[in-house]
Amino acid sequence: MRKKILLLCFLLSSLAVFAQEGSFKINQQVIAFKATRLEINNDGMPKQCYVDDNTGIKTQQLLFEPMHFHFYTSAKAQEKMNGTGFEITAQNADSIVWNANSTSANLKMTVQGKMLSKGVLSYHINISAIKDLLLTNMNFHIPFEKSASKYLSGLGEKGGLRPDTVRWQRSNWKKVKPNVWIGNDSLGLYFSLSNSTTLLPIGGAMQINVKGGSMLLDVHADQITLKKNEQLSFDFNLIVTPQRTAELQVPVKKKSKFYQKLAK
Repeated sequence: MRKKILLLCFLLSSLAVFAQEGSFKINQQVIAFKATRLEINNDGMPKQCYVDDNTGIKTQQLLFEPMHFHFYTSAKAQEKMNGTGFEITAQNADSIVWNANSTSANLKMTVQGKMLSKGVLSYHINISAIKDLLLTNMNFHIPFEKSASKYLSGLGEKGGLRPDTVRWQRSNWKKVKPNVWIGNDSLGLYFSLSNSTTLLPIGGAMQINVKGGSMLLDVHADQITLKKNEQLSFDFNLIVTPQRTAELQVPVKKKSKFYQKLAK
């Protein structure tokens, strides 16, 4: 019991250190926050995350390529989304908010991103159909640099070296939450899928494994029917985690829960 109390006190004190307010700096579509620089694409999604290592000299990249969606209408055809209208709509000492829109022949996507001073990045995304449409597959991809994906914590795993393949099923949501931290000794990323997401039906799933030159986190579903003007949402939280003093003291197996508390 005493060990549990000491661990709880440690986690709470670590969260307090990590959650101290920082200051944002913005240069066009790059947000600088503490040791992190987040570059935003025209569609409002993260294009790259740069993190200065503990020496303050070397800069590391988290992503192999930008986070993105695939919307397939057949095995060989997908919607070509064109991102426009990126705009920062609000900014103060506590948060930055931006909006962006993307369109294709059959779909509209609106993206709202919000970054809080404690480092939590929240996304609310709406997908709507221009006309009746069947999506044979939907994929949301977070492609990591392989060097930035040594460890994994969450999705039912005990935490430690990342397994070759990790799978999660939407039907198992009540037992295993879709929260995961992936990283190395210098940086990482926490991803949490919100239960307000309606774009992921009961048959949806998540898979994490090496694919080509990257380590890919793939959230996917198939056979999604959309009526004209019908909207579905895809909501999630991110925390880019440069591994500083407070975070380095958290064991890998505890990192997912550590950042889950910060994201609330």
